[in-house]
Amino acid sequence: MNQTRLAYERWLILLITLLAFGLRVWRLDVVPPGWRDDELINLLVISQHVLDGDWAFYYPDASGNEALYHTLNAGMLALFGANEWGFRFLSALLGTITVPLTYALGRKLFGATVGLLAAALLAVSFWSLMYSRMGLRQVMQPPLTLAAFCFFWRGLMVQGERLKMKDWRKWLSPQSSIFHFLLTAVFLALGFYTYFASRGVPLILLAFVGYLALFAWPLFRRHWPGFVLMFVVTALLAVPLVVTLQQQPEAEARVAELALPLVQARAGDFQLMAEYTRITLNMFHSDGDAEWLYNIPNRPIFGVLGAVLFWLGVVMAAWYALLPAVESVRAWLARRKRPFPAHLSLASAFLGLWWLAGIAPGFISVPPASLGHTILAQPATFMLAALPLALFRKPFSASRGPLTGYGSRFTVYGLRITAVLFLFSMGWRDAQDYFVNWPARGMTRFLYRSDVQEAANYLNVHPDVTDLGLSSVLAGPWDQLALDIDVQTAVQPRWYNADRAILLQPSLVLAGWPGPPQFLPEAYTLLAERPSIGAYQFYEVAYDFPPGEAVCFVNGLCVETAVYDPITGRLTLVWQVGEALDLPPMPLISNPPPPGVYAGPRLSVFAHLLGADDGLLAGDDGLWVDVTYLQPGDRFAQYHQLSAAAGTAVAFGLYDPMTGERILTVDGRDNVQLDIQE
Repeated sequence: MNQTRLAYERWLILLITLLAFGLRVWRLDVVPPGWRDDELINLLVISQHVLDGDWAFYYPDASGNEALYHTLNAGMLALFGANEWGFRFLSALLGTITVPLTYALGRKLFGATVGLLAAALLAVSFWSLMYSRMGLRQVMQPPLTLAAFCFFWRGLMVQGERLKMKDWRKWLSPQSSIFHFLLTAVFLALGFYTYFASRGVPLILLAFVGYLALFAWPLFRRHWPGFVLMFVVTALLAVPLVVTLQQQPEAEARVAELALPLVQARAGDFQLMAEYTRITLNMFHSDGDAEWLYNIPNRPIFGVLGAVLFWLGVVMAAWYALLPAVESVRAWLARRKRPFPAHLSLASAFLGLWWLAGIAPGFISVPPASLGHTILAQPATFMLAALPLALFRKPFSASRGPLTGYGSRFTVYGLRITAVLFLFSMGWRDAQDYFVNWPARGMTRFLYRSDVQEAANYLNVHPDVTDLGLSSVLAGPWDQLALDIDVQTAVQPRWYNADRAILLQPSLVLAGWPGPPQFLPEAYTLLAERPSIGAYQFYEVAYDFPPGEAVCFVNGLCVETAVYDPITGRLTLVWQVGEALDLPPMPLISNPPPPGVYAGPRLSVFAHLLGADDGLLAGDDGLWVDVTYLQPGDRFAQYHQLSAAAGTAVAFGLYDPMTGERILTVDGRDNVQLDIQE
């Protein structure tokens, strides 16, 4: 090869890689616009296992997670701390590495044009940016797969080698095909420890080896010992994971949960699988991933030009992959020796098998067209989109396809212009959608807790605000952790659900996220002098409840007032923190938790409507204020919706939902009763 051209290629891929890196770290603290449960669980629960010395090949947390990504991210967390760099920088690096690896493999398969264009498309793609900028393990699958495929093709292209067992020392030479097949096995196995979809990657190579056996027998015969060794070593390296999964088969409940179309197909009903196949194939040109978490709903991967080029690439790859079968039939009919397939046919067959296997999870799992489930197909997708531009521009002389012979200067310039337009149009579209449009959407902001992050930013520049309440859905500890990660002051937030509770002390609250206060909205006075923060607004809270007889519990909580309305069936309780609360330990646990591990609250309020003979007529248990953040002197009220049925008394108290054990009052009672006045 011309050394000047090679140097030009290297400089060009370096610039593309630097562009990719810049796009993956630019404004990493702003986009995504907050923190998702999955990220927080991955880092603060699963990676924390590693930091705590709890090493494993597989963690059952969050429906099951392979360990490799979390182990590496634990190092990032230890290095940078709990921030956007500790949480997301590993993904940015992996997403960046995927770009030059795409070039390297694309070049081996189809030449420099495909390699460079596919790498550039990947560098600017919304799909890659999405997973390269959040702490999810899926992003590790493409670079490991690309590395495995690069070594596989290097081994496949070794010429004139027939190593025998007695030559085993030569196997470890970089000039040996066995050496590269062994490295292929290493990266295949590493994929097993990253993401469950990687278990299908060896099947791609197995199918391709079968293709070689059918249409490229001399190549298969030369390398079959290396193929066998590659699969055997891959299987051996997977043994620790297999043993681990056999010991905890319930850990992969999520995989079975997602495979609904496959379950129905096994029962003889293929309707759902057919529908999911149609939807997944549409994701490239019309209807993409419908999840707000990872896409602008239904946004396709390509615009019009990209979709045309992509599907043309699919047709061309299919043609060249099937060409050896056509030639074999022709040779059989003519009673002549069939020709050895061109490199283009072998490369096209490999790319087609890879892409089909990569999108197959979209056919058999929920939801269809998922960008995460189909991430294995990501580099292959952009190679297919680049393929027509390369084949029209520089046809492979050894091929006999219908698209050869278009090497005119006019065509070359036209294709160059098309490639530039494709790259810039996709780059502009995808960058605009990812950095501007997607994070500004209301549902995106809700799912990523953008308002919580903006509240943290406000508190960071107003250190005078030290005590306040914050409304949230209280679905778990993740709202609180999202704030704790970003806030840098000594603020003491009290979290509560404004649908069922109201914080009375401290009286300064930020309310409005995820919706306006529903319980006693008349108690909120808007503080116009303070700015709104996303959906949040500052309020002063004050409400006079009728006085009652205080009853204190041994854990430090006291009931000031209990009011029951027999007409509406509503019980309102006003609580005060009398002293520092004595609470059971509650470690941070993933959602969903590992099998058999309790992840609910450790303190709740029960409220029972009693009838004659103390029979239970209705009940409503719950605690809609996060007690872990409460301080002595804090006051809050909440209501329990019972029944308007005629009852004789209301009983309430505290208990531990994990054990069912009731918390006693200081005078030894396990409940407080309120007689109903007729």
